[in-house]
Amino acid sequence: MRHPSGLILIAALLVGPVLLPAQLPTSITSDSEIAKASEVVSTHPTPAAWSRLGDAFMQKARETLDLSYYGRAESAYRKSLAIDPDYANAEVGMAWVLSGRHEFEQSIEWANKALKSEPNRADAYGLLGDAALEMGDYDEAFERYQKMLDLKPNIASYSRAAHLLFITGDFKKANLLISKAIGSGGAYSENAAWCIAQKALLDFAQGGYIPAEQILTVGLKQSPNNYHLLAAMGKVKAARNDYAAATEYYKRAQAIVPQHDVVVALGDIYTIQGSTEEANKQYALVDFIRKLNKANGVIGDLQMAQFLADHDRNIAEAVRLAEAEYKTRPTVYGADTLAWCYYKAGRIPEARKYSLKALAQNTPEAAFHYHRGMILAKAGDMGGARKELYEALSQNPYFEPRAALAAMRAVQDLGAIAATANK
Repeated sequence: MRHPSGLILIAALLVGPVLLPAQLPTSITSDSEIAKASEVVSTHPTPAAWSRLGDAFMQKARETLDLSYYGRAESAYRKSLAIDPDYANAEVGMAWVLSGRHEFEQSIEWANKALKSEPNRADAYGLLGDAALEMGDYDEAFERYQKMLDLKPNIASYSRAAHLLFITGDFKKANLLISKAIGSGGAYSENAAWCIAQKALLDFAQGGYIPAEQILTVGLKQSPNNYHLLAAMGKVKAARNDYAAATEYYKRAQAIVPQHDVVVALGDIYTIQGSTEEANKQYALVDFIRKLNKANGVIGDLQMAQFLADHDRNIAEAVRLAEAEYKTRPTVYGADTLAWCYYKAGRIPEARKYSLKALAQNTPEAAFHYHRGMILAKAGDMGGARKELYEALSQNPYFEPRAALAAMRAVQDLGAIAATANK
């Protein structure tokens, strides 16, 4: 069944104006909310009070990317449920924690419990949609997000729908909905900042580096220490070959908290510039971050598999990790990573198969086309390879510094082969 994306768009268009980021309202802070909720819990330890504290800890986790707050939030939600086992807010909270840890099967169980307690919980439908999305069931995700939008069209439902629309190939509608999300505002400044970063990344995916930089500049004026804004600006600056600025933004993001995406991106910039020692310092952090995530209960090794394949490190392990991930999370991103790992392992027939699965939703990811092009070149399909590589570079010419350079070289090499063959 084809995704009913038009339903999501219609629901979104019927609600509210699209505002500019500069019009966002003043928001509360997670620290103040934690303090208030803690005070209430100390005097009136009700299910609502404990659940409110759990929500505040989860927001703090969003802002800081400190995954230890998941444990604090879970503890608060469980105390709420110890008083009232059917308290829907806490049941949704448990689903939220487990979703953050990528334990989607358990997240589904808790979200369904919440819906049994309160059948019209929009946030529970959102978490069910998140689980379906991360498990590769895009039809199910559309159904759940549509229900969320019908019940509560707001920043949370708009941004979720936008992400799903992007994955399933509808960039224009995705762009519209993420703009709606920004205009809706949120209780916390981080909520809107995250959406601004996503809007910039949507523009980036289509090679719109200037509009991406413009909206990030506005966002950083409001939230100068937001990790997501800083990381997105680093990506945009790198695409514009301003490596000095990219390095600065990535370092600012890393100073907030070291995360896989920024650590690898910074290492890659150092590699391009010939700073091997500095690059290796960054790459050495990758496994540390992975272990830290696991210590906080977060599962998933797709990023590690991608890193190993990209940097030609322990390809056998990359394949193993990618295969395990795809077995339980058959998403387009999982298919793309698995295809790339197979390519690096020389398993070209399997690489071709999974690169085709990666493109099955028409996701506008230049890297998917780059990987497919390189795989087809290795398989001897020069015409198909050139087509895919051209698609990657025309869609987003500098999608990733090292890969984009490799794609450009491959296009030149394939052109030379074609010219020789035609003589």
